[in-house]
Amino acid sequence: MERKYSLVAVEGVDGSGKSTLVENLRKSLRGSARVEVARPARAMTAAFQEMAETGRAESVLYQDRIPADFRHGTYLLETVVQFRYCRERFERADVVLFDRWFQTWDVYCEEIVEHRDWMERLAASAPRPDLLLWVRVDPELACRRLVERQDRWARIYSPAALLDKITRLTGRYETVMKETGADLVVLDGAQPPQQVLAEARKHTGALLDARRDALPATAAREA
Repeated sequence: MERKYSLVAVEGVDGSGKSTLVENLRKSLRGSARVEVARPARAMTAAFQEMAETGRAESVLYQDRIPADFRHGTYLLETVVQFRYCRERFERADVVLFDRWFQTWDVYCEEIVEHRDWMERLAASAPRPDLLLWVRVDPELACRRLVERQDRWARIYSPAALLDKITRLTGRYETVMKETGADLVVLDGAQPPQQVLAEARKHTGALLDARRDALPATAAREA
């Protein structure tokens, strides 16, 4: 069944301003479109945090206790499940806005080893975003933002260790994003939030206009 809503995903390393953009987009679109905000692996992330971090020292991170390839597989599964069991909720929206997409796990997790063929088929069953927004930022700025908002990583890692971690993740994003098959728009995360929003809004608005223009023709064919 053809989707009637537009699927937009926002990607970026921690500290890039990705979640800020998602929230600003939600507010900006609210007056002209029905918006549903989702996250690919919110439930499994919360479950891993509960299992691996609760009751332990703040320095204990679930990422260090739950195998990366296992996390990758479960995150993928949760995302696909959302499109099956949240379908009615998504279909009531004009745009479904995802805070992160599959590229996150390619950056933050290891490759899936167990049942890899099955997982690849499962991933292929998920819809591809109509628009993928990548908030691109240099590691130094991302680290400064994490420190300013007192992110847990900034409290656990030394400044040098945090910069090293974010630098490695940023480099991985550069590789992964070159391989994406989605319609990718790169946004300069160093710009003020409202300027990043204006650029994202331009592309999102064009996407929504194009889909609205196509709907009468689609309805006529179905009739």
